[in-house]
Amino acid sequence: MSPTEPAPTVVLCAYTERRWDDLVAGLSSLRAQTVRPGEIILVVDHNPELERRAAAEFPDVLVVPNAGRRGLSGARNTAIELAKGEVVAFLDDDAVPEPDWLEQLLAGYRDPRVLAVGGSARPVWPDGERSPLLPARGDGTGELDWVVGCTYTGQPTAETPVRNLMGCNMSFRREAFQLAGLFTEDLGRVGRTPLGCEETELCIRLHQASPGSVVLFRPEAVVRHRVTPDRLTWGYLRRRGWGEGVSKALVSRSVGADAALATERDYLSRVIPAALLRELGRLLRGRGSGALGVLALCLVVGSTAAGYARGKLSRRRLKLGAPPKLVHGPIHVATVDINRMPAQLPVPARAVGHYRAAQVLVRDGDRTLDVVLLPVRRGVVRLDLLGFGTPAAPAPKPDFERPLISVVIPTAHRKQQAVASVRAALAAGYPRLEILVVDNLPDGEPWLREEVEALGARYLVEPRKGVSVARNTGARESTGEFIAFVDENIRVEPGWFDAVAEEFVADPQVGCVTSMVLPASLETDAEVLFERLKGYSQHVRRQRLDRETVREDPLYPLSLARYGPGSCTTWRRSTFESLGGYDPLLGAGTPAMAGEDLDLFVRLARADGTVVYTPHAVARHTHRADWLELREQMRGYGVGLTAMLLLSVLRRPIGVFSILRRIPRGAARLAARTPELPLSDRAARSRLRQLRRDERSGMLSGPVALAKAWRRYRFGARSGHR
Repeated sequence: MSPTEPAPTVVLCAYTERRWDDLVAGLSSLRAQTVRPGEIILVVDHNPELERRAAAEFPDVLVVPNAGRRGLSGARNTAIELAKGEVVAFLDDDAVPEPDWLEQLLAGYRDPRVLAVGGSARPVWPDGERSPLLPARGDGTGELDWVVGCTYTGQPTAETPVRNLMGCNMSFRREAFQLAGLFTEDLGRVGRTPLGCEETELCIRLHQASPGSVVLFRPEAVVRHRVTPDRLTWGYLRRRGWGEGVSKALVSRSVGADAALATERDYLSRVIPAALLRELGRLLRGRGSGALGVLALCLVVGSTAAGYARGKLSRRRLKLGAPPKLVHGPIHVATVDINRMPAQLPVPARAVGHYRAAQVLVRDGDRTLDVVLLPVRRGVVRLDLLGFGTPAAPAPKPDFERPLISVVIPTAHRKQQAVASVRAALAAGYPRLEILVVDNLPDGEPWLREEVEALGARYLVEPRKGVSVARNTGARESTGEFIAFVDENIRVEPGWFDAVAEEFVADPQVGCVTSMVLPASLETDAEVLFERLKGYSQHVRRQRLDRETVREDPLYPLSLARYGPGSCTTWRRSTFESLGGYDPLLGAGTPAMAGEDLDLFVRLARADGTVVYTPHAVARHTHRADWLELREQMRGYGVGLTAMLLLSVLRRPIGVFSILRRIPRGAARLAARTPELPLSDRAARSRLRQLRRDERSGMLSGPVALAKAWRRYRFGARSGHR
């Protein structure tokens, strides 16, 4: 991993004090890793006594209760909600990692296509000797070692992509859970009940959500997994096989039999017959272990087949694990600073209904630490679960000469919001600002000019319709070395301009800086659905996007989410002018309706320019609160996307091959971003499907819209209003 990225999070899940010694050994090994974890989260599964003991004994560990359904999957999901690392690694409470375990896992992420990395688990037998119930080859590995949660014969012996990882030794990029969702709580071990396959089902979903992504097995990442005597009985072998079969049947119903059973078919056709022949040979040579081996193989395979048949007869269906940010209903929006953060955050009462969750921006002074979604219970949000620890001494603010920044705010229908945007910019605390409000829909009323000029900003009129024309007019009339384009429904927060200016001053190669844009309100269904579907930016990791990014993202430069929101961007004047500004054929106010931001980003990328996204510059966006307005906005996004792509091809025809090559992956990623919702939120699910249909419908209209925009532009040019 890059040294600038947050250190990884390691998660352990525990449910019983019988494994206390194993838990202590695992934590001791984590503290001695060659690469230290950034945080360790211990989730206790509905055992208050164990939770209290662990919290008292492990002050350097974040100990939290399972906030989900009882079981291993619910505990893991609880940790994912709280984890701050870009990589989240999972370790069983009866497994002890080797000293370089975490280092070996992280080494697998050198390839940006890798979204998950797992390792091997070597058994620690009672009394140090393998049980005769589990047959083994001469090298000590056995075909049935998966029954006791360890690496088994048939798994790769060198680094290679695999379908799924082992639950006791696995890790995921945080992005994986955003793409595929969380662990399915209908699967996974509950106490001592030997069910499983939750990691298999999640890995298959990840492959389906992100075709081309890699789940990597690295046998060099080793944990020692303790095998208890109760797992070495005929009864346990039968129950474990039965549970595996039932789980596989549920998984196959969820993700398809081909995906769910591909590895198992190879195992049954190749590995098991070879093991049976070997054990029969031992039996014929008079060795009693051969008889035990044959019986064990037949028992486990037969029990698994019976469990699978029983599971296929069941009508039960899995409720898929949803991504972390999937609470529907009103969501409270808040900001906290860890330097004065209370243990609990009171949430105001609503006139109708109540808040089900809170989206909390966590800051350390003028730096962003995280954006988290926390449940609201009894009118409060528990902030003590965040586990940020004692804040470090505040870093001195960078000392640099603040350059003049020109702020261009185009406005049309929402002029009161534009005035609020001006006030927010003035309140941001930056000493050298020039603010220009460009009225793109002058209605003859002088109040806007009066209010804008009373605030010390400049008022301009641009009667030609289109946000791109208005922005270009504001840029042309401005004088600053840097130009910040802020939409009328955006309010920047204090420190925004300082964070942006710092990026430009620190690196003269940077042509554009984008920022974190969070919702100003999530009160109505339309606001929540828009944030769910198109939420602008909640990534808390700074990103520098340049020509090297081509190797990191197969969709670059057409992956809009990589750049950050275009509604709140700052450009170096020389870069902006060299690109020719925004294209007047695109954007709100034109038949194309949108696409102007991505078009300018794409042109910058093709000119080998550089974009920096900084999460420390935070702004708030007022989402559409009305359902019909939101539908029209989503349709506009679709129109603008295809219009932009067509315009890009017309400028550079050879680019059509690049676009066509990216369409399948882009469509898969678009589908993967469609959020799931709880089954009870049927109305919300229906509306989400409607918004997707509106966006796709708009995409079909893009070429016609671009032609209309071109005719309007040509008419304006002939009339002298170009």
